[in-house]
Amino acid sequence: MEKGTKMDEEFLSKIKGSESTFVIHSDAGACAAAAVMGNIAVRSQEDGSYFRLSDNFIPMVDDFASEEFDANTAPDQIDADFKIDWVGYLRTTGLPACGLQYKDRRTPEENTMRYLQVYRRIPAMKPRMVHESRELSVPDEYRLDYEKLVALIKAGGDLKPYLSRDIDKKNRPDKNDALLNSWGIQHLHFRTKGTDQLLFCVIAESDVFVIQTLSHNEEYLWVNTQLVEILHRNWPKLILRAKHNGLRAEAISADKRYTLRSYNTNFVVTVADGTVYLPLAGGTMASGDSMEDRVNCRKIFSELEHYKNIVVQNAHAIRTALNIPASQKLVVRMAFDNRDCCLYEPTRATRIGGFAPTRSSSWADEGSPIKNNH
Repeated sequence: MEKGTKMDEEFLSKIKGSESTFVIHSDAGACAAAAVMGNIAVRSQEDGSYFRLSDNFIPMVDDFASEEFDANTAPDQIDADFKIDWVGYLRTTGLPACGLQYKDRRTPEENTMRYLQVYRRIPAMKPRMVHESRELSVPDEYRLDYEKLVALIKAGGDLKPYLSRDIDKKNRPDKNDALLNSWGIQHLHFRTKGTDQLLFCVIAESDVFVIQTLSHNEEYLWVNTQLVEILHRNWPKLILRAKHNGLRAEAISADKRYTLRSYNTNFVVTVADGTVYLPLAGGTMASGDSMEDRVNCRKIFSELEHYKNIVVQNAHAIRTALNIPASQKLVVRMAFDNRDCCLYEPTRATRIGGFAPTRSSSWADEGSPIKNNH
C-alpha cells in the first residue's frame, strides 16, 4: 500500500462513526478541507430553508381542541412547541409512510436523520423524463427489461422494488447508501427479483439521468469513477456545484478509493480532462450519514425554534386577529407534509399566516468540524 496508508487507516478507524465529523482525503492538504467547507456553505445557502410555509396545505384536524380559560392566565401564556409537533408527524405519518416506525430509544434528531435518509433514498412516485448518456450500453439480455423500466419511470410508477435490496428485501430503507450519499447516484435492478447487472442513474425531481450498466460483481464497483466521468461528459451542469477550479488534479487509485470509502472518508475525483470534483452530493459524514441530511436535520430544528419565536413575538397580534381573550391560553400548532407546513390555532382549526420564511444559516457558519486526511 502507499506510504503513510497504515497511519491514515489508524486515524480513520478512530474517527469512523462520528456523527459530526467530515473527512476528505486529498494530496492538496488543508486546501481540500477548505474547499469542502466553502462548498457546504454555498449548497446550504442555495437550497434555502427546509420548510416551506404553504398556502395550499391544510392540516387534518379531526376535532376541535378544548379551549383553556383561566382568570389568572397572563396574556402572553402560549402553548407552541413545534418540536413536539414534528415528532408527532414523524411518529404517525412521516416514518410509517416509509415503512418504518419511530424509535423511542432514539432522539428526535436521530429519528429525523432516519426519515431524511429514506425520503431521499426512495424516489417519489411522479412522472420523470429519461435522459440517456452517450456511453450507455444495455446488455441484450436486459433490453426489454430496460424498456419496461423506462416506461415505468416516465409513467411515475413505483421504483422501490427495483432499488437496493436493503430497501425492499431486507426492510432497511434507512440504511446508508455510500454511493448515493457521496455522489448522488442510485442503482436500479432490471428486474424486481434482482439482477447481476445494475443500472446506475441520478434520479432528480423531474428527470432521470441514466449513466451506465455495470456488473454487480465488478471489482471496486461502488467507487468506479467512470460514473463521474460520464456525468461530466454528458451533463456537466448537473454536477456543476461540485466542480472546483482551485484544486489541482490528482490520481487516487481504485484500491485507495475503496479503502477510503470503507471508512466513510471522502475523496476528490479528477476526470480525464483534468476537472476536479468534490463529492458530487455533498459527501458522507464519518458516521456514514449523508452530509446533506445532516445539514437538513440541523435546519429543521433551527427552523422549528425560529417559528416558535415568531409566534411568541406576534402573540398579541394573533390573539387580536382570532379574538382570543387574555384569559385563554394561546395554542398554536404546526402541521407538516414533509417540507410543506403551516401554523394553525387548533381550538378554531384556523390557519395562521403572514409570516416571512425563515433564513437558515449554513452548517459551515456554525463551525462544523471538517477534517482533512492526507
